Amino acid sequence: LKSRGSQKPWLLAILVFGIFHTILIGQTENPDKWDNQLFLGNKVATAAGNWKFSGELQVRLKDDFQALDRWFLEGVATYFLSEHWEIVPDYRFSIKPDKVEHRPGFGILRKDLLGKEDNRRHQLVHQVKWQADIDPNAFDNGLRYVFFYNYLLNQKLIPNAAAGAFYRWSEDFTGIQFYRVGVGLSYLIDVKHSLNFSYFVGFTDTGA
Repeated sequence: LKSRGSQKPWLLAILVFGIFHTILIGQTENPDKWDNQLFLGNKVATAAGNWKFSGELQVRLKDDFQALDRWFLEGVATYFLSEHWEIVPDYRFSIKPDKVEHRPGFGILRKDLLGKEDNRRHQLVHQVKWQADIDPNAFDNGLRYVFFYNYLLNQKLIPNAAAGAFYRWSEDFTGIQFYRVGVGLSYLIDVKHSLNFSYFVGFTDTGA
């Protein structure tokens, strides 16, 4: 890629999805471990100086959209180190069918806007994040890497795609617990409010 005008970030997105899809296929011979999931969320955000604060209410459906995985409230504080780097601590309170879970986390983001100088519509994001999943019976650690691709279609709509893997270490399971790829759409109501819709397909290893 010699210049911004010649960059084709959608090729990179397709390549990343292809790699993750190949990994997914190679991980299992049991189709019961595959699942289609739907995430629906409403986010509110505000900013102050180098900080951005957001809150989100999200519902997640699993088992081919037929069962509730969880709903949660999440607060995120983002500190902008530079144009490309962000530090992101967060906290999530989740209600699951069988338990209540607290999840503090700490992540680092790398963001790049691509395209012509006056028309940068493509955004690539790399996220590395640690989290702790805490419930009355467990304190489990996890580390995730996620690649995001966002496209600014217009001032209201942002189609997006993501691919990621999650590494878990706990008393019951240690290893890569799940891979997930998906597509989504963000609708910007105004500068503070947005609606987010995401569809994911993934493979989960429960250790069983």
